[in-house]
Amino acid sequence: MFNLKKLFSPKPEDLKEAALTKDAIAELLKVSPEALAAFEASYAKGVLDNGPVTDNYFEVNAKQAAAERSREEIADEAIALNDRIIAELLAQAPIMEYDGERVILREHLPMIEDGNRAVVSEEIMAIPETIRPQLSGSLMKLDTPYGGSSPAVLYSYKRWLEEKDPKEKKWLYGFFRQGLDILDLDGLLYEMIGTNPNSMSHWLPAIAEAVHSTGFFKIPKTKIMRVPLAVLQLTRLDYNTLTPGTMDIVDRFCFRAFGLEETKDYFIKTGTYSSKYDFRNAKVTGAKEVRELGEYLLFIQNQATMMAGPLAQPCIYGVSTTNEWVVREFIRDTENNPCIYKGLPLHTEYRVFVDADEKAVLGINPYWDPEVMKQWFGHESDAANPHQVHDYVIYKAHEDTLMARYRDNEARIKAEIERLLPFLNLAGQWSIDIMQNGDDFWVIDMALAENSALSHCIPEGLLRHREENWLPVLSGAETK
Repeated sequence: MFNLKKLFSPKPEDLKEAALTKDAIAELLKVSPEALAAFEASYAKGVLDNGPVTDNYFEVNAKQAAAERSREEIADEAIALNDRIIAELLAQAPIMEYDGERVILREHLPMIEDGNRAVVSEEIMAIPETIRPQLSGSLMKLDTPYGGSSPAVLYSYKRWLEEKDPKEKKWLYGFFRQGLDILDLDGLLYEMIGTNPNSMSHWLPAIAEAVHSTGFFKIPKTKIMRVPLAVLQLTRLDYNTLTPGTMDIVDRFCFRAFGLEETKDYFIKTGTYSSKYDFRNAKVTGAKEVRELGEYLLFIQNQATMMAGPLAQPCIYGVSTTNEWVVREFIRDTENNPCIYKGLPLHTEYRVFVDADEKAVLGINPYWDPEVMKQWFGHESDAANPHQVHDYVIYKAHEDTLMARYRDNEARIKAEIERLLPFLNLAGQWSIDIMQNGDDFWVIDMALAENSALSHCIPEGLLRHREENWLPVLSGAETK
């Protein structure tokens, strides 16, 4: 009998045995539901449910962070002030909503509470520091004393555009993109971030119209918030310094802005990032979690911002280049798929690369590409990590099912995408991610093709670079 305890908690002397055991267990799990149940129970009991909260910020999920933070009681007068701040923020939070058929732009809610009197700094400073709000509709806390960062970011952007030396140009581009993601916000920097074409609001209306025109694919019901500047600035601060008063505002603001219901399950992400690699970040279920959904979104984007920070190795910019937060309906698994990434059902998924200008499919690849996934789970430096061990075994056991479904539907998916392309009003080359759930095929994500993994399926010479323009068109209100 396999020693699951050793498998999930391998000491150095157990590593060789564990490596040999993983493939053997995967083969057993293919044919024995009882063995699969025992395997998952051992993982849940020994690793998933009882694992300690790590000091590594990137290994903490939003729900662990919420459980660890202070729950100091907020006095009535502070609650009353928070209510007014929430009203101010709701007046700055337009929502783009896909209702299952059409995209609707819902303007911000009117600020009607307390006679529209704006919160001033003296009122905030009168609240005890431990629960003091760190934002209002017009006030925000900065990470540095230097003010907004758009002059510095624009300077690095200008230098990148003008530089001729390829090596120096590459470095300047990374420096500029890092600044977009981590520096204190001001109005101009906020608008620059909003030009990122990978953010959901840029492509959802186009794909929704195309899907509606052809009728084959589905899209989850979706609400996209353009996050108020003062709320987004919180993601640039040290997450551990955010007060209970601030979290109370963010949670109740998001609950109202998104029109949440405590009895529903939701899938959450930023406009560019879902943090699904720990699925406990992405799936929100139960009244308590729905009430805390705002701080989960705040945590996810803060974590993404930290990925672009100077201490991150490697530095990954772009993940947090968005001023959008997204709440979607949760699509329940109808196939009883096993889970990886701490709860993500392992659906068959398809990544299709398209040229929206030429109305052509460039390539198609399994999203869970076997070579990529087995290398990722089983042969990187963290292969002995219990979560990686679990995911390797689950993937290996489910690989045949995934690939059989993929092969059965690959030609159909490609044909349906080709039928959709004449109705897709986008420019450039894109990846389109499709999730199979029983007989339904859901379009769940898109991104620029050159920014997407698995582009090796595109024939050589067809992938094009898209010229970047990060300068927004500003109205008078935005320049102010």
